[in-house]
Amino acid sequence: MPLLNFIPAPTWGDLIDILFLTLVTYQLYVWFKETRALRVIIGLVALGGIYSVAKSWDLFLTTWVFQILWQVLIILLLILFQSEIRQVLEKVSPLRYLRSRRRAIQKSFVNDLSRVAFDLAVENTGALIVLTRNDNPSEFIHGGQTIMALPDPTLIKSIFNRNSPTHDGAVVISRERITQMGSILPLSEKEDLPEQFGTRHRAALGLSEVSDAVCIVVSEERSEVSTVVEGQISSWQNPQELAEKLSEWIGGPEMRVPALNQFFKDMFVENWKTKLGALVLVTIAWLILAIQQEMKINITTPVRYSNLPVELAVDHASTSNVSVTLAGRRNRIGELKDQDIHVVVDLTEFAVGEHLIKISRKNLNIPRGINVDRITPQDIAVILKPLSADSVMQ
Repeated sequence: MPLLNFIPAPTWGDLIDILFLTLVTYQLYVWFKETRALRVIIGLVALGGIYSVAKSWDLFLTTWVFQILWQVLIILLLILFQSEIRQVLEKVSPLRYLRSRRRAIQKSFVNDLSRVAFDLAVENTGALIVLTRNDNPSEFIHGGQTIMALPDPTLIKSIFNRNSPTHDGAVVISRERITQMGSILPLSEKEDLPEQFGTRHRAALGLSEVSDAVCIVVSEERSEVSTVVEGQISSWQNPQELAEKLSEWIGGPEMRVPALNQFFKDMFVENWKTKLGALVLVTIAWLILAIQQEMKINITTPVRYSNLPVELAVDHASTSNVSVTLAGRRNRIGELKDQDIHVVVDLTEFAVGEHLIKISRKNLNIPRGINVDRITPQDIAVILKPLSADSVMQ
């Protein structure tokens, strides 16, 4: 079918390329969903599609405008989304896993912290506590007072007392020590945050989007204790469950090898619609780009002689094969076969003796749309001799 011939056949390398970019696209969607960055990425993909269509249709002015626009957009994106770009780079960095070894923490620390959170909830006292892990979130935390104190429950309650000047801010705990109080955190820009979550939850969510900190939020209106980790809000019913989870988060969970069935479930079944959409999107992009892809191939082809005068014979030739480098669109190159390409030398009007023949494109029987990049060797030495009387009689 003409349409199938127009589509280039994928190789094993292409399949690996598509699967890898599908994984990258899915992870970017997971990391950026419900943020302004995702909307910008979708807009860029749409603009990229328009640019590809304009280039394939040879729309000169539109293509020129988009080429100028891309240069400006790259600079703007680096400025506007520097925090998001850094967050993604930190997540894929192997150093993140090397430094995420499980560290020992005092059991009394998480128990006391969990109890004081539920005590504040019973007293209808709002609180926001930040527990740092591997990342240093200091660049996102502003204002407040710098201190160095043990996280004593009495001290924490006094900090969040309604009459305290620091009760509206956040307490930062690093390595089981209070390092800051009354601090201001960045607010999340999520638009679908439930109405019951107030400024404290939005601030905790904002910090969790740019760092790996664990945030404990106590709601004074609902007397509820919640945690915010990596953009996920969870509510807790008792201090025992919270303490157990804090031990896992702060100490760093031990690496566990998942069972084979669980691995395939997480890989293919979980969020399968989103993963399928990423696969379709990447495949369409591959098809668009693969059709326009320029390729080069090297072919060793035999030399054939035509229109040799009947009274002459080829006594000697410097080579019987020629190496040819061909360039063209991927689908055109894929249709070529070695046996379909050969060099033809026309010996019409050649006389007895040695001749130096220059090989060029006119000596090659290649289809239109294929360019000759290089021919080696470019010159062939041919010696013609007269046929003997016996050969002529035969």
